[in-house]
Order: sequence, then C-alpha cells, then structure tokens
Amino acid sequence: MFKRLLNECKIDLTLRPEGALLIKSGLAQVSGVDMAWVTVDRNGTKEVYLPGSSLKGTIRSHAERIARTLNDSAACNTLGGKRDKLRSCGSALDIMKGDKKQIDLSTPTVYQHSCPLCRLFGNTWIMGRLATEDAYAVGEAPKPQQRDGVGIDRFTGGASRGAKFELEVITGGQFKTALHLQNFELWQLGLIGFVLQDLRDGLVRMGSGKSRGLGKVVAEVGNLTLHYIGAKEKIVEADHLNLLGAGALFAEAEKYGMVKDDRLQVPKGQTTVKVNLRQTLAFTFGDFPWKEVGSKWVSYAQAFKDRLDKKYRGEEATDGK
Repeated sequence: MFKRLLNECKIDLTLRPEGALLIKSGLAQVSGVDMAWVTVDRNGTKEVYLPGSSLKGTIRSHAERIARTLNDSAACNTLGGKRDKLRSCGSALDIMKGDKKQIDLSTPTVYQHSCPLCRLFGNTWIMGRLATEDAYAVGEAPKPQQRDGVGIDRFTGGASRGAKFELEVITGGQFKTALHLQNFELWQLGLIGFVLQDLRDGLVRMGSGKSRGLGKVVAEVGNLTLHYIGAKEKIVEADHLNLLGAGALFAEAEKYGMVKDDRLQVPKGQTTVKVNLRQTLAFTFGDFPWKEVGSKWVSYAQAFKDRLDKKYRGEEATDGK
C-alpha cells in the first residue's frame, strides 16, 4: 500500500490571522524578545512563515476533538497507561512487539491495529496519509510586532513579580499552503472536510497562547483536485462520477482492514475532468460533495467503536465493510 500511488488529493488553502498569532521559533534567545516568531530565509531575506508541522498538528488536534465528540473511541489516548482501553496506538504496538506470542507486526497488521486518527495522521509505527506544505506569505510578508506579557501568581491571581516577558506576534497577512492526501480512504477525506469547515468559520486556533486570546485564523479553501493512477474502474460516467477510496483500488484492502467497497457515486456538476496517464477531477470547495463524503466518516467511526466493543467482549471482529 505505501509503496504504490493509488489515489491522491490536493487541497489549496490560504490562511489569514484574525488577531494576534504567534508560532515560536523554539531557538534559545541570547538577546531580544523571549518568544520570537519562527523565520525562514526566502528570496534573500528572513521572513515569517507557518511551518507545515504546526499546521498538521493543529489539524490533527482539531480532528481528534471532532472524532471524540462524535465517538469517544475514535481516537487513541496518547496519555493513557498500558492497562487503559484507549492507550496510544504506538504504546499498544510496542506492547505487542514485546509479546512472547511473536505477533507478526508487518505493515498490514500495524495499520489494522491503529485507530482511525493514527491511520490518517500516522504514529510511531506508520506514516500518515496527510502531508502539509509550509505556508508562505502572499506578497510581502508581515513584520512581527512586539508585545509585553506578565506571569500570573497562582495564589493571588495578580501579576507575578519578576515574571515579565516579551513576545512577537503578527496581526495580518495571508499565507498560502496545500494539503496532500495519498492512498486515502473516503472516510479520511470526510474527516478532513469537517476540519476545513471549522477553519473556514474561524473556529480553530493555532500556535502559542491560544488560552490567552492568540491564534485565531480563518482559512479560504481553494480548489480540490483528485488524481487516480491506474484505476481499472471508470471514474467518469455520462451523468455522474465514481469517487474511489483506497479500499476500492487496492487488491489487499481486506488484509489492511480497509473499507472494502470504498465507493461513492456523486453528480457530475461543474467538475473539471482530465484524462491522460492519470484521471483527474477538479472541484471548488462548494462543489465538492462534502456531505456525502462526511457521512462515510460518521459511519466508519461508529463501525470502529462496534469492532472495539466486540474485541473487548472477546468476539471476532473485522475491519472491512
């Protein structure tokens, strides 16, 4: 699965800070502000940017919140102990590795024993399906502004003596980036759709100081492009499209515990279609069938919970549908 390219989705994003935003550099500051913005050398100058790792972390964190709101079992607990039902997938696989039964921890087994969120974003055993580009400024990059902060005394609730600090924030600008999903299942695209909707509505914060009012961003979602490579099934019909997830394209889908019949028939609409070495479908955000794809995620999360319940009741459970 991971050595072949079956399908790919690219989503264009433009991020705009709504208020103050800080992504810390993480480097020790000999002089200057205590919390400096992360910068990169670009076009011969240093400028601020949004690292892809920060964006992916924000997307994963919000996706976990959505997943647990819908179904508490849909995401593993990274802080859970070894005896907890929802321990982290990485810890669970480490335990399996040390088991005297010598379980074969091949890639299909690892994928099967990972929770939905780890299947999408990855864990210490497998890479994720989602990759994020660094977000660079459109036009001239905004210049950081310096602000003062002060620590709060936990007992008095007032300012803590000697705890003053300085931080850099930006309050404007636009940053362009893109999300890439490779070998994705349709439910994974559906979950990303829920996150994108909340980003558009300004409900997601990123960076440092979120509890202090920093970090609000709004996303403008551009084009969404789907690529199918070597698909034997016809993607474009006369009056509709056949959207295919990895489970419908991969011969060993059942071995990996994927959804077996990972297909969705949607109206053709205003979709741009290109057919050459790969079949390409291009949508605007509003034209893409998010409701139908989102329902795939809702169904999958419930099915995962049912399988988990069967497992702890000692019944046989299968991942595919």
